[in-house]
Amino acid sequence: MFLCAGVAERGPTQKLPPVAPYLGTDRLGRALTNDERKDLEKLLRAHGFDGARRRAILFGRRLTRSLAAAEDLVGKACLRLVRWGWDPNAVTLEKRLCRLVWSEWTHETAEDARRRKSEERFLAEMAVHEGTSARSPEDYATRLEEERAQEEHAKGRLELLRRAFVEKGDNVNLYWLERTLEGETDLGKMARDSGRDVKEFYSAKTRRDRIVARLVAEGNGVKHDPGEKPR
Repeated sequence: MFLCAGVAERGPTQKLPPVAPYLGTDRLGRALTNDERKDLEKLLRAHGFDGARRRAILFGRRLTRSLAAAEDLVGKACLRLVRWGWDPNAVTLEKRLCRLVWSEWTHETAEDARRRKSEERFLAEMAVHEGTSARSPEDYATRLEEERAQEEHAKGRLELLRRAFVEKGDNVNLYWLERTLEGETDLGKMARDSGRDVKEFYSAKTRRDRIVARLVAEGNGVKHDPGEKPR
């Protein structure tokens, strides 16, 4: 991560002249070019990035009471800075990073809860296809809390499902997956937001069930029936 490791500190010794705000990749709608990346590194260096980062870590440590957690928050704050931008004429780099750290910290718990709920919902759907000998959704939820390895397992299965939708060109189920991971469960709202007929989302479940069944079979080493009809 170049923002958190590749910028040497050169703290400003005097007030710097006004500069054009850094817009951020979200507003640009694309990744930075090599020249833009170099310009950003120069801007951060001129405003004492390393010192600002250390103070942001101290701030994060006071919030989390953990150095590792604080460094993780600052890493996320650095990414937000790249995405959201920064106006050096309006706020110092130290304050900008600390504000982003605060934002990450206040939203982290809620985001974790939504993510875990989505994972548990997906694992419950998988359990339906794994048969009666499979763990119950409650067992999966317990393991998600007790073993972080189970979390990685869930992420892997979600990625397999996403790839399967992409391969099938199933845009409805791709949209369903993204909204589900955001915590949305109302198919009617999904339909309104996407401009689609809600019937498309109900039809998508049949296709989704077929794909989930295939992934489960392949995960258990069972060759899937190639007669599955593509969309």
